[in-house]
Amino acid sequence: MGRKRILVVDDEKDILEILTEVLSTAGFEVDAALSAQEALERIRDTIYDAAILDFNLPDMDGVMLHRQIRQMDRELAGKTLFMSGMVQSDENLGYYAARSAGFVSKPFQVDDLLGSLLGVLGNRKVLPVLDEDVED
Repeated sequence: MGRKRILVVDDEKDILEILTEVLSTAGFEVDAALSAQEALERIRDTIYDAAILDFNLPDMDGVMLHRQIRQMDRELAGKTLFMSGMVQSDENLGYYAARSAGFVSKPFQVDDLLGSLLGVLGNRKVLPVLDEDVED
């Protein structure tokens, strides 16, 4: 089986560069998108094994993006980790728990994010990551 392909969506170039480098070094093929629209275009053209979505995007929030992903690729939607440095509402956290692979709070330890991603790819339930390392 080939390398797993991951889509990372964040409007901050620095975060995208860090995650692309870390995930590539860990053996993943990584595509990066700076907006929800760019992410949707990539999903139309490419099959992904998992996605990491920032909640706060310039053109729509992560939940709205995830709902569109669910219409396009239900399997990918179930293997999506949300991330944000903002405090999340109970409603959003409930959505993440019920319809995605979970939520990663920024800042986070890179090793913990990788562990969460491996959990997503292994179909194990993922616990939230709350450590400090990468900031929003």
